[in-house]
Amino acid sequence: MNRTADRLMPLAAAGRLYTSVIVSGGTPAERRDYAFEIGRALLCERARAERPCGECRHCQRVDPERYASEARAKEKSEKRRRTAGNQGDVGVRQSHPDFMLLERPPGARDIGVDMVRPVVRSAQMSPFEARGQVYVIGEAETLNPFGANVLLKTLEEPVGSTPRHFLLLTHSAQELLPTLRSRSQTVYLGGKRVVTDSERITKLVAHWRRLPDDGGFALWISGLTDLLIDIGEKGLDDVRDRQGWTRIATAVTEAAVALDDRSDRAAALALAADLLDAHRLRERYIQPRRIIEGLAARRLRRDRPETGFESSVNVLMGPP
Repeated sequence: MNRTADRLMPLAAAGRLYTSVIVSGGTPAERRDYAFEIGRALLCERARAERPCGECRHCQRVDPERYASEARAKEKSEKRRRTAGNQGDVGVRQSHPDFMLLERPPGARDIGVDMVRPVVRSAQMSPFEARGQVYVIGEAETLNPFGANVLLKTLEEPVGSTPRHFLLLTHSAQELLPTLRSRSQTVYLGGKRVVTDSERITKLVAHWRRLPDDGGFALWISGLTDLLIDIGEKGLDDVRDRQGWTRIATAVTEAAVALDDRSDRAAALALAADLLDAHRLRERYIQPRRIIEGLAARRLRRDRPETGFESSVNVLMGPP
């Protein structure tokens, strides 16, 4: 954890934390544990200097283990509701009436507006027990545009003067809507550098050096795509999961260092930047193979020299 993350705890204990905080970096478990710790500091009933005490009724109920148990029970209940045709408050977990955790249910593609509505309804009411309310949204990058806009409206038009705090957990803040980012404070928990297998890099460089001048380009792109998907591994099972895409972009960057031709190195670095910018394509659930092939074809075709590092994603997405 870095200094910025450490500084947020005293602000939470003092009740001076910004209304919306984006928690990025780290692992999913680290982001969740950090959000619960912030939640305890915001709701703890002890004196400011003692928050979070870990012993009061609020701290004990805002506990990851209790919420994990609640999640298992809720999942069984949701299965029964879906069978009966009633969705209920899908994805919402609560063992404290003023602390709500919203996560994407297993099998769901994203967090839609129906999942966000329980949060919005709760944020329009006064606290039940604590001095404020805390809402944690896990995998916030999977908020679809409609759900994100409903949440945004709640941030822009708060009801009453009750202290309400929204903690948006995500591996990368850049995957959230710009409007959400502009209304939130961002804290980065840090992360380990992605290391790519050297044997895979060697294969990638060897394939790159066989880039054809004319015929066979489509087949070459297909082979390159196979190599990159292999590097991405299981992270591409969910097209929105950034981890696999980060591994791919890192591999392309490392391969660029070993390329002899200056234009090849420039194209590889530009492709790596495109792959990191591809979250806007992934939000449309375009298949990973199509994304990689499209970006690579634009960057690497010999008869289409690039003049800069402008993103190819804008071109592939078309007009808004």
